[in-house]
Amino acid sequence: MPDPLDHDASGMEGSMLRRAGRRRMAVIGAVLALIAAGLAAWDLDRERLRKMPMQEFVTQLEVRPGTVGMNAMLAELRAREKGSYLRRWAKGLRDEYRLWRDLDSAEGAAQHLRTASEMMEAGETEAAIARLEKVDRWAQAEEPDGALARDVENRLAIAYLRMGEQQNCFNNPHAGACIVPIDTGAQHKLEEGSTKAIAMLEKRVLARNPGDYQAKWLLNIAHMTLGGYPDRVPPAHLLPMPGTIEGYAGPKFANVSDLAGVDRMNNAGAAVVEDFDGDGQLDIFTTSWTLEGEVLLYLRTPDGRFVDATAQSGLAGMTGGLNAVHGDFDNDGDADIYLMRGAWGQGGQMVPNSLLRNDGKGRFEDVTVDMGLLQFEPTLSSTFADLDNDGWLDLIVANERKSRRVSGRVDIFMNRKGERFEQLPAWTPADFDCNPKSVAAGDYDGDGYPDLYVSCLREANQLFRNRGAGNGVAFEDVTAAAGVGGPVRSFASWFFDYDNDGWQDLFVAPYGAGQVTDTMARSFAGRDPGEFDPKSSSPALYRNRGDGTFEDVSEAAGLTAPNYVMGSGFGDFDNDGWLDMYWGTGASPYETIIPNTAMWNRQGTRFELITASSGLGHIQKGHGIAFGDFDRDGDADIFSQLGGAAKGDTYMNALFENLGSTNRWLSLRFEGRRSNRSAIGAVVKVEVSDSAGRRRELWRVVNTGGSFGSSALTQLVGLGDVARVERVTVRWPATGIEQSFDGMAPNRSYRIVEGQAAVQPVATKLAPFKRLPGKRDHSGH
Repeated sequence: MPDPLDHDASGMEGSMLRRAGRRRMAVIGAVLALIAAGLAAWDLDRERLRKMPMQEFVTQLEVRPGTVGMNAMLAELRAREKGSYLRRWAKGLRDEYRLWRDLDSAEGAAQHLRTASEMMEAGETEAAIARLEKVDRWAQAEEPDGALARDVENRLAIAYLRMGEQQNCFNNPHAGACIVPIDTGAQHKLEEGSTKAIAMLEKRVLARNPGDYQAKWLLNIAHMTLGGYPDRVPPAHLLPMPGTIEGYAGPKFANVSDLAGVDRMNNAGAAVVEDFDGDGQLDIFTTSWTLEGEVLLYLRTPDGRFVDATAQSGLAGMTGGLNAVHGDFDNDGDADIYLMRGAWGQGGQMVPNSLLRNDGKGRFEDVTVDMGLLQFEPTLSSTFADLDNDGWLDLIVANERKSRRVSGRVDIFMNRKGERFEQLPAWTPADFDCNPKSVAAGDYDGDGYPDLYVSCLREANQLFRNRGAGNGVAFEDVTAAAGVGGPVRSFASWFFDYDNDGWQDLFVAPYGAGQVTDTMARSFAGRDPGEFDPKSSSPALYRNRGDGTFEDVSEAAGLTAPNYVMGSGFGDFDNDGWLDMYWGTGASPYETIIPNTAMWNRQGTRFELITASSGLGHIQKGHGIAFGDFDRDGDADIFSQLGGAAKGDTYMNALFENLGSTNRWLSLRFEGRRSNRSAIGAVVKVEVSDSAGRRRELWRVVNTGGSFGSSALTQLVGLGDVARVERVTVRWPATGIEQSFDGMAPNRSYRIVEGQAAVQPVATKLAPFKRLPGKRDHSGH
């Protein structure tokens, strides 16, 4: 039967349709009445638990140790969040009932629009398009200049683009898909989605409002998917791809995730890169943030393949996780993982995190309960650091604000010799009013004790100085004195020595508000987004002066453009010795489509935007970012976990192979003995000289790097075009003792153990990325 929203029907036919619609409405109403009566006696105990306040509900959970116990708690939380099947079916019928009841009114059309938007976010793109097109016909007939007409036009453009992506990128995946500029091999074979998007954007949205920069940007992307960029883009709407450099000769990457077999489809989640099974190969641990999202472990085999080892690793059945960080908390010589859940409103903001103990062979057991770490909080960020320098990694956990009335919190758990964790009593000031988005540890004042920086969304960020062992574990707020409170709208943060002067500098990534894609598109066009969007935010780069204070060098370093940074990390793209940055960008709105951002460090003076030219300009929402030399060729590859928050906002992970440079390198693996086994916090100085005898110092601190992504602890130090490595000096964190080593050669790997007088050369064999059986090579190189 034709849908009553089709207003071509008229006269007797229209009358018949309206009577049929009323009959259908009556039938649905009767069915709903019967269901309502049935639900009164359906699963009353489950319903009671579902309606119970979350704080009370978690007290009803049976707390059992181990992986089985954790999975049981997660299963209960999933069941509560989903509700009964019958109830969800009844809700769908009620929604349909309301739609049929109010067909010929603006309110009914608006309800259709809302339902279509929900369908899009759920991944039901074609069904959403069918409904949107009907609303569009109604709006064009009844209110062509109204807000509803404008809204549905924008929604249809996004839906058409998403349809094209699903038809081409999902069903016929290509590693170059969604990376700007899109190469010819990744252009869409099925053109319907992008063709319709172009028509809607050019003839409707931009004809109505030529200054709509979100529409301009989407139009450029749509033309690019069909090979029409830049020639077929109307000149008035043509935008440059950010980070496009004429005659570019800098670092380049190629996505090999499909070749390697790690291109799993997922929502936002974690990325951890480390050798988990002790075979010398870097492996990947990754998650998807929803309570149904899989926890996955990929182990790399000696022949260069990745295999899904989730089942044999003991992780089968474990779900959820927005972020994760790794470190050897029990000092047994392997990498353990702390997995975070509950943020972004997941499970009512009360989902337990997991501490996963590694047995050294890549098998994990959940020890959260046994180690005293069970909490029901919305955790977004955490970090391992030895706060009291006793040789055991402590854990700092940042939990989001639960409401406007309930501030976020940062908890510190002290490690008691790997046997248990003990929560430190409240250590932040009584007036701590923060919505923490990241917590970073770094010794900014060089006194040997790691300090803490907390990024607070919409409030001033805070730097806490560790007062050292003589004061117990105590901190003082030195934000104002150090001058590092901005930006107000911030997200990721980390300490790193970007200028190689031996002092830990501080980077704070922005996370603005408002119209994300429009704001970024204006920035790409060279416009000042601040004129349009006062809520936009730019990064803050604070250079450590070495006297306890920092200088804001953001403008001098070229970091003035707004951005929306979630997962992000740092590493040396081209082995020139200067640490570069890769930002996973995006925002929760479904329509946010902006490239992840690559920033190239130009000898510690400024950062150059190289997004499009580098091959790193993926336009899917970026979350976990982790660096590591997977193929052991001496340069940093990047694993990027991609996907958004909405159920239907999914995408495949990316694994960017570094295509190399002529610069030399040094790979160093550190092991603590009196210090923590991971050597987290160890300070490394590499002295090198060139062929003319000119000396240079390169500084690193052992950590997992970045924020919302946990990079390999092996320090891959780019040397540039040096002739020789003069000396490597390491200052161990627990004792402050320095050891120096001579005689290392460039382009070699070494293991350095605390207290041992000689370094240990590590024999490595190249492990190029290999095609899995049945996989086609789409890497483009």
